[in-house]
Amino acid sequence: MSSENIDYRKLQLTGGSTYVISLPKDWIRENELGKGKIVGVEKINNGDLRITASQDGVIKKSICINLTKNEKGKGLNDQLIGAYLSGVDSIDVCASTNISRYIKMQIRQFLRDTRGMEIEIDEDKFMRITSILDPTELRLQVSINRMYILILGLVKDAIDVLNGEDETLLGDIEDRERQIDARRLLLERQVSISLQSPNVEKKLKINKFAAMEHANIARVLERMGDHATNLAILVRDNQKSVNLKPNEYPLYAIPQWSSELKQIIHNTYTKDVNTILSSKRNLIKLMEEIEASESTRWSGKEYAEKLIAEFRISESIRRLCAYGINLAEALVNMVMHSKLEVRNE
Repeated sequence: MSSENIDYRKLQLTGGSTYVISLPKDWIRENELGKGKIVGVEKINNGDLRITASQDGVIKKSICINLTKNEKGKGLNDQLIGAYLSGVDSIDVCASTNISRYIKMQIRQFLRDTRGMEIEIDEDKFMRITSILDPTELRLQVSINRMYILILGLVKDAIDVLNGEDETLLGDIEDRERQIDARRLLLERQVSISLQSPNVEKKLKINKFAAMEHANIARVLERMGDHATNLAILVRDNQKSVNLKPNEYPLYAIPQWSSELKQIIHNTYTKDVNTILSSKRNLIKLMEEIEASESTRWSGKEYAEKLIAEFRISESIRRLCAYGINLAEALVNMVMHSKLEVRNE
């Protein structure tokens, strides 16, 4: 830890048994503290103590998006998502003229693409979107597991359709992709709030490093979800033209990819680093074998349209393996950090 921002102070002994230290005057003033006020003293994972200012009531964070100079609402969705990820409790959208139907449509899309946000006030020139979800109600691992299940389901259904099952299995591809994206956004919002609030961090039972790695894992799973979606769309649109066999690459890789991914996700609980590294090595080998099969495929003399579809399917499966490797690496980082031993020198 860097000592640049640390103010070292001597311990004082009072009453023969109580140790005290003085607190910085600037910090006392900023937090409107004084004699008789209560502060929080919390022991954190690395053995340090954290002192937090006690506040009367509950602090609510809000942000206002003013559309006075942006009546068409350009970039509004990006601003709404940015506010959501920052951990804001309410978002006010205000304008000098009546809020247009197009802007209200963007707000409805934002509500559909996120979790726990609802419209509290809906007036002609003013709308308030409020969070109704306690960030500590849902463990981060729940969202990770949900993303994993959605990805696995998309890939399984795509392969089943390719092997002759009814294509209606892939009738909700876009909806499942939105669910994956929404879970990633929710998890990143929780991480942002936990980094700002020691109380939330404590209730989620996670330290700052692990919180950031969970956000990294969620982003990797989202990218994996993108390729699972691409795979499903390719199968839906080209199932009659491609001729891929279950016992040959790339389809042959799917059961092992699924098995290795299961091992990696399972070890977010057990934290068996050797199992995670074994899965990583297996996925690297699998990815190399898929890549070799792609070179062989291009050497054939088949129709270009069919070859392109088959190659894109193969590429999506190969990238699923690649992101599985990224997932394993993020998890190894988290496991190794949990094993750190702190000692004074």
